[in-house]
Parts: sequence; C-alpha cells; structure tokens
Amino acid sequence: MSNKYLLDPAETMFLIIDVQVNLATAMEKEVISIVASNINIIVKASKELNIPILCTEQYPKGLGPTLNSIVKNIGNSFKPVEKIGFSACSEPAFQNLFTNINKKYVMLAGIESHVCVLQTTLDLLEQGYIVHIMSDAVCSRYKSDWKNAMEFLRGAGAVISTTEIAIFQLLQKAGTPAFKAISPMFKKRDDHSPV
Repeated sequence: MSNKYLLDPAETMFLIIDVQVNLATAMEKEVISIVASNINIIVKASKELNIPILCTEQYPKGLGPTLNSIVKNIGNSFKPVEKIGFSACSEPAFQNLFTNINKKYVMLAGIESHVCVLQTTLDLLEQGYIVHIMSDAVCSRYKSDWKNAMEFLRGAGAVISTTEIAIFQLLQKAGTPAFKAISPMFKKRDDHSPV
C-alpha cells in the first residue's frame, strides 16, 4: 500500500503520547473528556484488530500516571515508556520499542498537540513513518495551539484524521466480527471536535 492516506491494519500501530492525570487537569474539562473517550475507542478497536499500542509518559513523577480509563482499557499489556524529552523519539527506550514493533503507519493521539505530539510526529516523519494524527484525540490547553499544530503537522506531511475515519479505514468492510464489535462504539459519541 503506497497511498499515505490509507491505513493498512497489518502495518499500523497506535501511539498515545502523555495522556497523564496532571496534564489532563490543565485541559478544559469537556475537551479532555472527548479526547479520552476517543482514545479509549481507538484502544478498544486496536485490541480487536490486533494493532499494537504504545504509550508514553512525560516525567510521571511530576505529571502523574496515564489516565486510569486508558490504563484499564489497555489492560495487562500497559507498559508506558517514561520520557523527559518532548519528542518520544529522543528517548532510547522508546525508539527501541517503537522500532521493534516495526509498523509503517502510526495513529497518534495525546497531549499536548503543539509540544510532545508535534515534536514526536516530526521525528517520526523524518524517520520515514506515515503518521495519522487523530485530531479529535489530541488537545492543547489553548484552542489556538491545537489549531496551529494541526496546520503545522499537515504542512509537515502528517495526515490529519479523526477517530472514526481511521477506525473505519482499518475495518475496511461491514459484516465482519471486528465490525460488529467496533461499530456500536460510534453510535453514542460526544462532539467530534476536542476544541
């Protein structure tokens, strides 16, 4: 598959950047609720489709752990990579795990759009990965930073997508067991826009 806009389930992973308690409380309550809900949908769909999930935590001693709902949905395989650098790629432990997963496409969600999400995406693009930013599953404290980050990343070569677009691309068709398990998640959702 050569079209960067088409996700291939066999070649895709899901990367969650720094959705931590103390960062989440700095976001508008409604915004973080939508972002967390969409991340949890992607986690559940990823598990159903056997898509690997990798999670980072920025300085957890200060910013706290990943939101509990995400940890619970990931389950026993939850093993976050701690980092200090804004780009996850600056952390050797992350780079080793990421390289070993060996997928071409990266669905990416997290906090904050204009800092860790942006810098990680730029490094992944530089390494030749195709990054799909889940625009309804990333956020910043300020709407202007989120909006500018989406424009910046589109210009840099990332695909700006949404939770529903990505999941239905991965499903590819109706009537499958995966479709039957995942499609009900989209029947009752909050507003699509996180900001």
